[in-house]
Amino acid sequence: MANFEGPFGLLLELIEKRKFFINDVSLSAVTEDYLSYMNKLGASGSISSAQIASFILVASTLILIKSKSLLPNLNLTLEEEGDIKNLEERLRLYELFTKLGGNIKNNFGKNIIFAPLERKSDVLVFLPDAQITKESMMGFAQNVLGSMPKKVFLPEVEVRKVISIEEMIDRLTERIQNSLKMNFKDLHGKITTREEKVVAIVGFLALLELVRQGIIDAVQEGDKGDIIFNKQEQIAN
Repeated sequence: MANFEGPFGLLLELIEKRKFFINDVSLSAVTEDYLSYMNKLGASGSISSAQIASFILVASTLILIKSKSLLPNLNLTLEEEGDIKNLEERLRLYELFTKLGGNIKNNFGKNIIFAPLERKSDVLVFLPDAQITKESMMGFAQNVLGSMPKKVFLPEVEVRKVISIEEMIDRLTERIQNSLKMNFKDLHGKITTREEKVVAIVGFLALLELVRQGIIDAVQEGDKGDIIFNKQEQIAN
C-alpha cells in the first residue's frame, strides 16, 4: 500500500492515474477508491489519529459530491457548495506546488542567483561616519542626561509621636482617681483634627481596658446615649 503525505496527495494520485481533470465529476469518480484506501489505512495502524482526521474531513466532502452525482435533484446549501469549490481549489494548488517543487528540487544549487557575500575580516574595527564627531557625541550625551528624570525633593514633615494605649491608661487612671463620675465626651471634648480623633480612639480603647480590669464601670444612658464611667469603690483607697 503506497504511502501519501495527506489526503490531497492521495486524491491527486487517483485523478492522474485515470488522466482526469480536477473537477467535481472527477472527484465523484474516485470517491470509492479514496474510501477503499482509507479503510486499509485505518486497519494498518500506521497513521496517527490527527492524520486520519484529515482524511475523514476530505472524505465527507467527496461523499457529498458523490451523492450529488447520483441524485441530481439533491439541493445543496451554500456552505456545502462552498466546501466542494474549496476542495477543488485546494487540490489544484496542491498539484501546482507539487510540480513546482519538483523543478526546484532538480535545479537547486545549479544556478546561483545571488553572489556570495565577501568574506568579513575577523578583526572588528570601529569606523564612524562623517556625522559622528566630538561635538555630536557631546550633544547626544547631553540630550540623554537632560531626558533623565530629576530628583524630587519632598518637603520635610514633622513626625509626631502618637500616644500609646499604656500612656492613655495611666492618664485616665489618674483622672478617675480624682473624679467619681465622668462621661466620654468630657474626656476629649469636641473632636476637630485628625490628631484629636486618634487620641479619642486610643482613649476609648484604654477605657475599655480599664473596664475589663474592673477598675471602672461603664453605663450607657439609653440608645446612642453618652457613656458614663464610674470609679469602682475598691479602687478608691
